[in-house]
Amino acid sequence: MSAMNKVIWSEGMFLRPQHFQQQDRYWERFIEGRLASFTEHSWGIHSLSIDAEPLTLGKLSLTEIKAVFPDGTPYLAPDIEMPPPILEIPDNTQDLTIFLCVPLKRPGSQDSIRSEEDLPQARYQTYNYDIRNSTSQSSEPARIQIGKLRVCLKTGNDDLSGYASIPVARVIERMPDKPVKLDRDFIPPVVRCSASLNLNSYLQEVAGLLKQRGDALGNRLADSGRAGSAEIADYMLLQVINRFEPQIRQFIDEDHLHPYNLYTSLIQLAGELATFTASEKRAPQLSPYRHDDLRSTYGDLFGALRQSLSTVLEQTATPLALVERKYGIHVAPITDPSMMVSSSFVLAVKADVQTELLRSRFPTQAKIAPVETIRELITTQMPGVKIRALPVAPRQIPYHAGFIYFELEKSGAVWQSFQRSGGFAVHLGANFPGLAMELWAIRN
Repeated sequence: MSAMNKVIWSEGMFLRPQHFQQQDRYWERFIEGRLASFTEHSWGIHSLSIDAEPLTLGKLSLTEIKAVFPDGTPYLAPDIEMPPPILEIPDNTQDLTIFLCVPLKRPGSQDSIRSEEDLPQARYQTYNYDIRNSTSQSSEPARIQIGKLRVCLKTGNDDLSGYASIPVARVIERMPDKPVKLDRDFIPPVVRCSASLNLNSYLQEVAGLLKQRGDALGNRLADSGRAGSAEIADYMLLQVINRFEPQIRQFIDEDHLHPYNLYTSLIQLAGELATFTASEKRAPQLSPYRHDDLRSTYGDLFGALRQSLSTVLEQTATPLALVERKYGIHVAPITDPSMMVSSSFVLAVKADVQTELLRSRFPTQAKIAPVETIRELITTQMPGVKIRALPVAPRQIPYHAGFIYFELEKSGAVWQSFQRSGGFAVHLGANFPGLAMELWAIRN
């Protein structure tokens, strides 16, 4: 037998208060059990307002609160229930969590009291209430007794074993004759993300980082029009960002987003970003979701997202634009002198001649040297930087049908002079009809 079983009503039965009390307990248990099947984390703060003035006097006061306790008890103050009594924070308090508490239901125990001294663990305080009959035009109200939840504030140092409790604040310190200093980074258990300023701030930051990284990648790819393997990685990263950015923007506008639903989406984002930004290319080991400790839950997660979205992704291959000048000389400026040490260089060539002929003749007819000395080498018929044909296009740069790829050999006196040069110069000693050339710097 249970104090939660259904009452069996029958004709002619003698009604007692216990019948209605049992019926109330049955329906409360029925509703709680039915709702619990929809979500595991259905308790927490819906909205909360802390009065700032009592903090200067060493006290904590909640002026407005809407919440659901872990035992399923809804609480709305001051609209329906009484706000909890103001809590005095002792002097020299440090690192103390404050809980909103309601006495637990105890089968066989008295639920309501008339005065505080009668039974401290009773759930309800009895009040007289005059109410009219809602189905009659009679103007005479009738007095009934109603019960308001006996909610209170307690600290983590108190015995909470007889209460359903929700952590609502964390005191960093309260020194004598000083105001209470609350932890602004504390995140209480909430049933909607919009109830926490910290979660909203984190979400806005992630949305901003996604937009910034997406814009940078989009501009880079739209500018280049390339399709090498490095650019494919950029496209894939942009695809991840374009998939999650609209979802995050929707989350920001959504008033009833549960923190668990947000967590499941963001850990997917963190895992996908790790493919591109983590050195081991694996998803980070993040804290599991803990509804009663959202600060730890989201602290690690947002740290991982912030790191991934702030990582500078360097281009592995940079095109150096070759511009044709007089006398068949093509020049490309060196914008970053460090690339001469940290990069290898590939010249992609295409012409309206047979592929094998281009592969064999081009190295003998091309003279590559610094722009400052190219004319001298042409006049004296001295060789420039040696080039050798590659069997395939390097994976970092795009492959185009009909192009032959030549790597510049970083050796010899001519190459050493590039350390002080302002650019590359390419001169051809023969005519190649339909000639097209691309010069690439590939970071090692």
